[in-house]
Amino acid sequence: MNVLNSELACQVQLVQSGELVNASSILAGERIYYVTVDAEGGKKKKKKKKNFAKPKKKKHRHRKVKLATLKLYNVDNKGVVQRSHKQCPQCPQGVYMAKHFDRHYCGTCHQTFRMDEATIKANLEAIKKQQAAKAAAAAAAAPAAGADKGAAGGKKGKKK
Repeated sequence: MNVLNSELACQVQLVQSGELVNASSILAGERIYYVTVDAEGGKKKKKKKKNFAKPKKKKHRHRKVKLATLKLYNVDNKGVVQRSHKQCPQCPQGVYMAKHFDRHYCGTCHQTFRMDEATIKANLEAIKKQQAAKAAAAAAAAPAAGADKGAAGGKKGKKK
């Protein structure tokens, strides 16, 4: 029992008006005493910073295109200006509809006009030709880029 009291005496401290009070001093009068107890534990160890495998998703930023209104008009050989995009009939003047391969779409009022089947087929063929030309250009550029790398071939990455 004596050992237990000595351990508690080490852990318990009396504080009066901001100063430690010895156990041997007399506790008298109408004073306020605060009892503080040493507690085990405390602040935890700082966690290790996580390494993220993938970068965070980047937000879409609107980029202003210079002279973007030039895409809305075409000029003939005769000098006649024609609109290449259709104007929306419901919206005020100057609101143009987006041109998709099978429809015209207004981003303001969400009105959609479908095209006829012959126009859709013609647009799809034009898109396929553009994709084929782009793939051929990429294939022509790929061997030239591969020749610059040198004779080092094989898999890249960690060695086992």
